[in-house]
Amino acid sequence: MTKPTDRPTIMRSFLGRMRGLGAGHNVFEHWWAERLCAIGMTPLSIWFIIQIVRLGDADHKEVVKWVGKPVNTSLLLALMLLTFNHMQLGLRVISEDYSRGKYRMALGLLIRGGTLLMGLFAVLSVLKLAFAPSSIKE
Repeated sequence: MTKPTDRPTIMRSFLGRMRGLGAGHNVFEHWWAERLCAIGMTPLSIWFIIQIVRLGDADHKEVVKWVGKPVNTSLLLALMLLTFNHMQLGLRVISEDYSRGKYRMALGLLIRGGTLLMGLFAVLSVLKLAFAPSSIKE
């Protein structure tokens, strides 16, 4: 049974959540960002799958030449950025839902840092292929 003095604290907590001051203050924005990433990734993923199937028999020089085209480079970079952003948003939701206590902030930082690092590696790999020396592309 709760004490009469506990009720205002509980009421303020619920009121704070209603005003957007609680744990779920950015739930809609986060949900919307996930959906926008998914919508953007859908046509890019279809394009990527088609290109991978088309380049299935290609050797390294042909793939480097294909990545070197500005349209392909741009679409690959957009796909990489959206993919790792979407992954970070999803992992953040999972960590916020299932982690408690002192490890919650550390896990959030690990997720953000890890996805940023993996995204950076992916972007640099695409750029390295895109700006490969012309002797490789010919």
